[in-house]
Amino acid sequence: MSEVRDRTYTDSERVDVDGVAFVDCTFESAQLCYAGGEHPTFQTCTFGDMGWYFTGAALRTIQLLQAQNVEGGAQAMIDDMFKPGNYIGD
Repeated sequence: MSEVRDRTYTDSERVDVDGVAFVDCTFESAQLCYAGGEHPTFQTCTFGDMGWYFTGAALRTIQLLQAQNVEGGAQAMIDDMFKPGNYIGD
């Protein structure tokens, strides 16, 4: 995992986060992009007016959950899936 320290991301900058450990970074008006690879970590980071952007496997997973919620009324399943400490899979 690569590491980035003490960096400030601004001005709608796209930040690819897969496999990156961010330490003491600031995300202000940045777009964090996750593609479904190794989970990023954020240690003592500050988050301002930023957003998430998903691509690849991560986007397909989000789309699957959205479709289940719309088509199947699966809100209870989705809520349970995202409970703190509820890890599913490997």
